[in-house]
Amino acid sequence: MTDGVTITAAPPPQNPISRTEPYRSHGRPIRDGDLVQWVLTEAPKATTLAGFIDLFAWRLVGEGLPLARATIHVGTLHPQLLGLTARWERDSEFVEQSRILHTIVSAPAYRDSPLRPAVERGETVRHRLDREDATLPLLVELTAAGITDYLVQPLPSHGARHHVMTFATDRSGGFTAADMAMIARVLPAATALIEAEAVRHLLVNVLDTYLGPTIGRHILAGEVQRRQGEEIRAALIATDLRGFTGLSDRYPADELLELLDQYFDAMTSPIQAQGGEVLKFVGDGLLAIFPIQDGDDAAAARAACAAAEEGLVRLAAVNEARTFSARPPLRIGVGLHIGSVFYGNVGAIDRLDFTAIGPAVNLVCRLEGLTKRIDRPLLMSSEIAPLVGRTVESLGFHPVRGFASPEEVFGLA
Repeated sequence: MTDGVTITAAPPPQNPISRTEPYRSHGRPIRDGDLVQWVLTEAPKATTLAGFIDLFAWRLVGEGLPLARATIHVGTLHPQLLGLTARWERDSEFVEQSRILHTIVSAPAYRDSPLRPAVERGETVRHRLDREDATLPLLVELTAAGITDYLVQPLPSHGARHHVMTFATDRSGGFTAADMAMIARVLPAATALIEAEAVRHLLVNVLDTYLGPTIGRHILAGEVQRRQGEEIRAALIATDLRGFTGLSDRYPADELLELLDQYFDAMTSPIQAQGGEVLKFVGDGLLAIFPIQDGDDAAAARAACAAAEEGLVRLAAVNEARTFSARPPLRIGVGLHIGSVFYGNVGAIDRLDFTAIGPAVNLVCRLEGLTKRIDRPLLMSSEIAPLVGRTVESLGFHPVRGFASPEEVFGLA
């Protein structure tokens, strides 16, 4: 219901609500047997949060509830997203679903929101707008729209913050006791459905955040046994930050974390944009993979090379800003290679890592290490050099630790 969301760059802090494409409303009341049974059997067919609130609201209207507006707010665990929300309005052709960023908690719209007591403390809130003078911005807006009664209902959740549903009517006199009883009767079924979907959404987000979307899909598909995986061909990127040990000795932890974030942001965004995936961060290094599709080695090689070059360009922009603020520039080494790897679960019987291993991984890491000796920021193997679609030059044969024969190494001309 709440579709998995992967974001590579957050909107600016002053815009804590990132709207998605609107969902076209069902547009008519639904009457179809017992209300609670319908929620448990038919509502799960909705594939988005907006689709659920649309079907649910029109079903309540079909039962005689005088709804003019309804919203649902579902929290999640995500480094950029606080949650998702969807808003249904009886007289609108569309249901608007939005992504809510963590920065919303410092925005006046949230601090002064009637939803806040429900989200943070699990309190039910009701405002009889036909009987009170609205002062909070949202309540002023609802009053101007003709809303007479506004109910904010918290739903139990797995986290510190509650999921929330709101119900609003423009009927004179507001919700009746029978209306409130209908809402109370159907909420447990809706809560069970929403919480189950929220847990699934949370699991997808956590796997995407810590392992990446591709690995997350493998794990959710049941690939959780040791040695379970496959041999694939892939283009590989390995990077490492130069002089990190010295920086660690000279700078406090907060500055060290800031420079690591700047470095990883500069390299990771191009990798993801080119269809690659970061397999892991190891200290101040990263390993990324570009699986080969349909036997097209050249496409994967070009994507990996383009990502590496764009990462170096972004890092140059970071260094310009760092130099301006009298901080040392960041220098990195990048290795590129293409080859066969085992892509799957490796580790102890009850502690696994879904990763790539094999001689190809060893070589790309050794190439990255050679950048120190050859004093070039980007080096590539003889296997990937002819495929990157760029003019390259041989930098000679060099001994590579762990390999019997010297390897010919290439750089961009």
